[in-house]
Parts: sequence; structure tokens; C-alpha cells
Amino acid sequence: MDKRGKRLALVAHCILNQNSRVFGLAEEAGIICEVLEVFMRNNVGIIQMPCPELAYAGLSRAPKTREQYDNLEFRSLCKKIAEELTKQISEYKQHGIMLKVVVGVDGSPSCGVKNNGIFIEELRLALDKVGVSTPFFEIDLKRLKESVAQIEKLIKQNNSSFKLEA
Repeated sequence: MDKRGKRLALVAHCILNQNSRVFGLAEEAGIICEVLEVFMRNNVGIIQMPCPELAYAGLSRAPKTREQYDNLEFRSLCKKIAEELTKQISEYKQHGIMLKVVVGVDGSPSCGVKNNGIFIEELRLALDKVGVSTPFFEIDLKRLKESVAQIEKLIKQNNSSFKLEA
């Protein structure tokens, strides 16, 4: 008997691997466990989104703003990653496995939701092109308990199809 829950979350790379963050900005030694645990408790599968900043500028990169990253080369990289993720999501969708949320990171020039990170912009466009509509939510690492509690509450309100607000 197949026990898959048929629900997925796309999660920013650095939430599942703090080693990818700009030096001096890691909040944890490895994983932001609280975020991982909320999906585990609620049987939501996780796809770790690649980090476009790491791919573009490497690990020893300096912190940059959205404006500094907003160039043709970086945006092209983000678009390519977004399109690859969208292919995966489309394949899952064809088999009844639904993307329930995209989780970004507050303040990220790439994965910010409220501040329109470049990668998140490209991901929204790519998902829209294939007719995938899903909420985008960002984790505020400075208010982690509140962010996680909001995700947990909303998942439990409607366990088959939940809504999150950015």
C-alpha cells in the first residue's frame, strides 16, 4: 500500500542548510529544525530549492542587496533554476501530488517573499506559466517561533489544502 501524502513544500536552501548562507549570517549550525519539524509532523514532503546566490557568487560571497543581484546574468540563473523546479512540480502534479507552499526567507535578495526576491519572482512566473497556483510564505529567522507557529496553525486548520499568507 502506498502511503504518500501527496503534498509538497518548496523550501529555501538555507533553511535546510545554514552552511550556504553568507558568512556571519547563519542562525544555526545546520538545519533550521523548527521549520523541518513542522512539515514532518504534518506529512508534507520537502523539495530543497537550490541557492542561486551560492551558485552565482560562491560561499565566500559578500552580502548583497536585491538591487546588486538584479542583473541579466543572475536573473537568467534564477530563471533557469525556477524552470527546472517547475518541471518537477508539473510532474508531481500530473500524479496528484500537489505543491502546497513555497517557503522563502525574510530579507533575502533571492528568496524574500515580501521584498520580492529575484529568484522568488522568477519562480512565481514559471509556476504561473504552467498553471500552478500556490501560496508563498517567508520565514522570519528573527521571529522563528512565530513564523513556525503560523505555518503549523494554518496547516492544521485545513490539513488537505492549507493557505498561507506572506
